[in-house]
Amino acid sequence: MSEENTAPSSETLPQASICKKKNFSLIWIVPLVALIIGVGLIYTTMMKKGPTITITFASADGLEAGKTKVKYKDVEIGKVESVELAEDFKHVEVTVSLVKKADAYLNEQTRFWVVRPRLSGGTVTGLGTLLSGAYIAVDPGKAGESQYEFKGLEIPPVVTEGTPGKLFRLEAGDLGSLDYGSPIYYRGIKIGQVVGYGLRENGEGVIITVFVDAPYDAYVKDSSRFWLASGMDLEMGTDGIRFNTESLVSLLIGGISLTNPDHLKNTPIADAEDVFQLFPTREAAMTEQFLEKEYYVLKFAQSVRGLSIGAPVEFKGFPVGHVVDIGIEFDCKSNKVLVPVRIEVEQKRLQRIASQTGKVDTDAILKLLVKQGLRGQVRTGNLLTGKLYVALDFFKNVEPAKIIAEDGVIQIPTTPTPIEELTSNLSALLEKLQKIPMEKIGNNAIETLQGIKQASNKLESLAESNEIRLAFQKTQKTMEGAHQLLSKDSATVVELQRALREMSEAARAIRSLADQLERHPESLLRGKERK
Repeated sequence: MSEENTAPSSETLPQASICKKKNFSLIWIVPLVALIIGVGLIYTTMMKKGPTITITFASADGLEAGKTKVKYKDVEIGKVESVELAEDFKHVEVTVSLVKKADAYLNEQTRFWVVRPRLSGGTVTGLGTLLSGAYIAVDPGKAGESQYEFKGLEIPPVVTEGTPGKLFRLEAGDLGSLDYGSPIYYRGIKIGQVVGYGLRENGEGVIITVFVDAPYDAYVKDSSRFWLASGMDLEMGTDGIRFNTESLVSLLIGGISLTNPDHLKNTPIADAEDVFQLFPTREAAMTEQFLEKEYYVLKFAQSVRGLSIGAPVEFKGFPVGHVVDIGIEFDCKSNKVLVPVRIEVEQKRLQRIASQTGKVDTDAILKLLVKQGLRGQVRTGNLLTGKLYVALDFFKNVEPAKIIAEDGVIQIPTTPTPIEELTSNLSALLEKLQKIPMEKIGNNAIETLQGIKQASNKLESLAESNEIRLAFQKTQKTMEGAHQLLSKDSATVVELQRALREMSEAARAIRSLADQLERHPESLLRGKERK
C-alpha cells in the first residue's frame, strides 16, 4: 500500500472549536465583600481608637484588667487594659485605653484617681462603687504639654477643674484638726472647704490650700481674717473662761471661719492664689497684727509662778506683746536669784507712742518713759486661773533707774507687786522692832527712877514746911507708880511685850498670806484647800 493511501485526509479529521475564557467568576464576590468589610472595620476602629496611657498607683486595690472603667462625669471614656507591677516592686502601672476625644485633654495638668467609698470632711463619697466596683476618675487639664504617663492621686481632689470659685492659701503654725474637705464658714454659712495642705519649704509652719465657691469668693477681700474654728474653743486665760464653737460639724472634724473687719469694708476683692494668715482664735485674728518685733528683758526678784510663755504684755492695760521666754539667774552684785523674762513687743505700737511725743527712735522714747517712772510688774490677770501677765505702767516714788543693754537686748527696770512690797515693809518693821533693847531700856528707866526717889528722900529730909513735905510725898508716890509701871512684872511691860509678839505673828501671817495668794490666787474665791 502506498503512503498516499494510508495518510488520513483532512476531511475525515475532527475540527477543534476555540472558546474564549471568562475574566471574572461570581465565586470571588464573597471574599471580596468580606475583605472590604474587614478593611472598613479596621479603618473605623483605628479612627475611633484613642490614646493609650500609663497611670502609676501605689496599689491596685479595686482595679482589674478588662473590667475597671475610666469615667469622666460618670460617662465611660476608657477601660483598663492591664495592671502590672513596676520593676522596682514599689508601685503598680496601669495601662488604660481611652476614647479618641480624650487625646485633647491629656496634658501635664490632667489628674487621675481611683474612686472608692470614702469618708472625708464629714461627707461620704463613692458609695455607688459598692455595687459597681471601683473606677478611675479623670480631671482633664485645660492647658499644658501633651503627656501620656501620669502619677495617680492617692487622695481624690475635692475640687475639680471648671468648678466656679477661687483658690487661696493660708499660712499657719500647725495644721490642727483640719483635713481634706474641712469646711470654711462665713457668718455661719459654709462657703468652701480645704483642698490641700503641706509643710513650708523651711519646715516652719504649714500652707493650707482652700477653695471658696462662687459667688461667695467675692466676700474674700484683701483685709479678710481667717481663724481656726476647729472643735471646741475653751480657753482659761487672764481674761477668764471663754467657750466658742462654729457648728457641730466643725466640733467633730474642724473648720475655718472667715470675716471682714467692720473698719476695713472698702478693701478690694482678693485675687486667686492670694496668701492669708490663719490665726488660732477669733480674738487673735481681729487684733491688729504687726510683723516687726522688738525684744526686751525684765528681771524680777520675786516668784513668777503662774506666768507662762505666751502670756500677754500690756502697756497701761493695752496689749503690746507677749512673753517669749522665762529663765533664772544669780546676780553676783546683789546676791539675789533673779528671774529674767524676755518679752516680744510689736515695734509699730511703740513707734506710734514715739510719734506722739515727737520722737521716732523707740529707744529714745523708752528712756524718756523709764525716767518718768515706767516699770515692769507681774500682776494677776485672773484669780480663778492664777494666770499672770506682765504690766508696763508708771509708778510714783520709785527709785531712779536707767535702761541698760545686755547682749544687745535692752533691760527694762521692774518693781515688786503691792503684796510683795507690803510683806517686805512688814518684815523690815519687824526686824527693827526686834532690834530695840526693850529690857535694857526698862532697866535704865528703873535705875533713873530709883535715883530720882533717892534725891526726893534727901530733899524731903531737908524740907521744913509741911507743904514741901506734902509735895515731896506726892512726888514720891508718883515715882513709885512709875516704878511699878515700868518694872519687869508690870502690866504695861507685859502688854507691850505681848503686843510686840502679836505684831511679829501678824507679820508672819501676812507673809504667809502673800505667799499663798502668789501661789494660789484663786484661793480668795475657793478658800484654802484642806489637806
